[in-house]
Amino acid sequence: MQFRRFYLGMLLVFTVFLFGCGGASDSTEVVIISTNDIHAQIERFPKFAAFVAQQRAIYPNLLVVDAGDRISGNVYVDNAVERGKPMVMLMNKVGYDVATFGNHEFDYGQSILKERLEEMDFPVICANMETEGSVLEKPQGHYVLEKAGIRFCFLSMIEINEKRRIPATNPANVENVTFRYFGDVVEENRGLKEGCDVFIALTHLGYTADSVLATIMPELDVIIGGHSHTLIHDSKVINDVLVSQTGSYLRYAGVTKLDFKGKKLVNKSFHIVKLDTISASDAEVEKMLEEICNRPEFREKIGETSKGLKYKEDVASMVTDAMCDAAGCDFVFYNKGGVRLNSIPAGDITREMVYQIEPFSNYIVMHDLTLQEMKELVLNRFNGTKNPEKRYLDLFVSEGRYTILKDKEGNGVDVVFVDRNGKKLKDGQRKYKVGLSNYVNSAYDFVGKGKGTNTGIMITDAVLDFIKKQKDVNYNKRRTFIERKS
Repeated sequence: MQFRRFYLGMLLVFTVFLFGCGGASDSTEVVIISTNDIHAQIERFPKFAAFVAQQRAIYPNLLVVDAGDRISGNVYVDNAVERGKPMVMLMNKVGYDVATFGNHEFDYGQSILKERLEEMDFPVICANMETEGSVLEKPQGHYVLEKAGIRFCFLSMIEINEKRRIPATNPANVENVTFRYFGDVVEENRGLKEGCDVFIALTHLGYTADSVLATIMPELDVIIGGHSHTLIHDSKVINDVLVSQTGSYLRYAGVTKLDFKGKKLVNKSFHIVKLDTISASDAEVEKMLEEICNRPEFREKIGETSKGLKYKEDVASMVTDAMCDAAGCDFVFYNKGGVRLNSIPAGDITREMVYQIEPFSNYIVMHDLTLQEMKELVLNRFNGTKNPEKRYLDLFVSEGRYTILKDKEGNGVDVVFVDRNGKKLKDGQRKYKVGLSNYVNSAYDFVGKGKGTNTGIMITDAVLDFIKKQKDVNYNKRRTFIERKS
């Protein structure tokens, strides 16, 4: 009897010990480091690489993901011998696990994008993108990977313009690539939840669309997003889905912590880390960066500005005047989003600055347009924003100026043009020589959209030549205005 009691007691102790150990070992923490809208800000990579290394030392179960718009937006990346490759090299070095497409991934065209994709050590996925007829291979819509015995399924989607049904890029860059609205692919992907332990949407949709996605797809556990440059400081839960985004330009890294009991997700949280607070810097990545930026020709002085170009319209006036001068135009229009340098301080203007202003390799396209057709170009763009309170001047002009007249509801109803001599345009029959960037030519609604004559003049070349001829470049007068029609 005593032996039996001893046996039962030892069995109970062993059972408690076994289950106690099992419960402890059943707890797993997985950390996901996320980035979005890096826009090729490679100078931040030494700190980012050091941060990832620090986190890997603390959390052995770590993943690194990117939510798009990483490949372009930096002089040394955009003008590399192999365009965009420096970003691929740095991301491979850090050790990304998966990424999605952003609209700026298409900036260099499909052939170059295809080359960069083939060089990446991680998959780039997208569920609402079809590539039949293009040089790009159809991307996987989702990607499953395993970490610590836990299956993670990443589903990816990219934003598209409601009217044009393509991402915010030059339409020529996505020729023969088709896209579906993200909501249309939700139903066919709900079942992915059944084949994984954690279901994560890695999106380039923007915060508003991510909020909608969380509402219509409760199967998701986490959304890691991009596109709207929204900075979410800590855990934001919508419909029990954790939604995150890290702003832009790699100022912050996102940290998503997922706690598991066995394979069941029991807790999830998010916070950001400001990379400027990281004192460490990865020496190997620093060396890579030095080699990438070893381009002394970029620091060549082209001209100077004694007073500085203080506003974006000042910089744009220089660009449009350069286009007008190079192509012999009566008027030139260039879009606000195409001017990527908001100001230039007094002092030297370098080749690097010019490349920063216009990183897209756009060229000048010529049209013959009447006064009414120029008005339609401006008004179609202005009224294209549905909310009148959010309408703005989008097209910079040379060599004259223009004023949009709007009614009491905020709708643009007319445009008053003044030529370079200060004379108001009235001749409705005359055809004016109008220069556009190839982006405006392809993306904006007007007579002749997508047509015109390619001059073969690169806008950066036009600006470089213009600055050299001007020597001292200064602007301080506005050219575009909005007024209430009397």
